[in-house]
Amino acid sequence: MSDKYLTVTEVADLLGIREENVLRMAQHGVLPQPVTIDGKPHFAEEPILCRREEEDDAVPSAGVYLSAGEDFCYFKVVKATHTVLYKNWPFAAFTLWDGSLHIRPWLTHVVDDLPDHENILLSCEDANVPEVRLEDLPEPNSIVWGYRWVGQHDLADVAVAPTVKH
Repeated sequence: MSDKYLTVTEVADLLGIREENVLRMAQHGVLPQPVTIDGKPHFAEEPILCRREEEDDAVPSAGVYLSAGEDFCYFKVVKATHTVLYKNWPFAAFTLWDGSLHIRPWLTHVVDDLPDHENILLSCEDANVPEVRLEDLPEPNSIVWGYRWVGQHDLADVAVAPTVKH
């Protein structure tokens, strides 16, 4: 185990985030707690490098904090990779860091119904993602065809992919 410690600036550079977010992430348990060296916070190098490697494997590795009062939640941001039209409605196809494919309504929102995964923020900001037919995609791990608050057809239709007929 390495005994090397990194400054807040070095951690921010390694993780590609702003310096003020480094301490905020440590405060909320996303990063390990810093130790004080010469009156300034420092982070053990090994856990930071491990986190960077994990994020390099993620698709994508960005994240966002959402707050309600003093409570904060951290969500990894996953971008839509394809648009799928179903009954004339756009849906986002996206891949998680484990390679699993999922389909949800085309809408930037927190996705909290992923089987066996943590919640994510699905980003549908990029309108230039390629459109594909459902049949042209590999078998998705999960599909949700609509939400009541979106006003889409088949509102209650939630299906795990193997039971979905293409």
